[in-house]
Amino acid sequence: MIGVIFGPPGSGKGTQAARLQSEFGLDHVSTGDMLRAEIARGTPTGRRVKAIIAAGDLVPDTLILDLVRMRLATEGGRDFLLDGFPRTVEQARALDALLSPSGRKVDFVVALEVPEEALIQRLLGRARKEGRPDDKRAAILERMREYRTQTAPVLAFYQDANGHVTSVSGIGTPDEVFARVRKAVPVRA
Repeated sequence: MIGVIFGPPGSGKGTQAARLQSEFGLDHVSTGDMLRAEIARGTPTGRRVKAIIAAGDLVPDTLILDLVRMRLATEGGRDFLLDGFPRTVEQARALDALLSPSGRKVDFVVALEVPEEALIQRLLGRARKEGRPDDKRAAILERMREYRTQTAPVLAFYQDANGHVTSVSGIGTPDEVFARVRKAVPVRA
């Protein structure tokens, strides 16, 4: 089973992905974690990514696809949940192409819905708490714009491709949100 947890920045994807990982035994594949690890290691890729993220821009598809391709090669036939990927329709098509030779596909997409003002407040709070450099107001606003123009169309792509897209409210406590998310995950055959 392959799933995607989907939503704008600050919608709770990472929190809910960790819960899904535990509940369903899915490997959690987070592009955000992969990128932050590259930054922490100070690699050339990490330095490049740091500047891109600080500006609030999306990391180029080629770089993300290389990281995802390497990670998926280690997954074998295991079940996994993608968090933060795909972020563009082109990435979704590339993911399908990566999975196709093994006869696999994205089985479900759970989309977290949160009003933009609530997202901005969450991200500003996270910046104060965690000190994440990508959570400055200007960068947040740019990320929201990028989400609306480049990422939101991915939902339509998956709705057309497999019809297994479920939108759930991301408002409430993590437990309340997870109760809704859990119901959106299809039962394994």
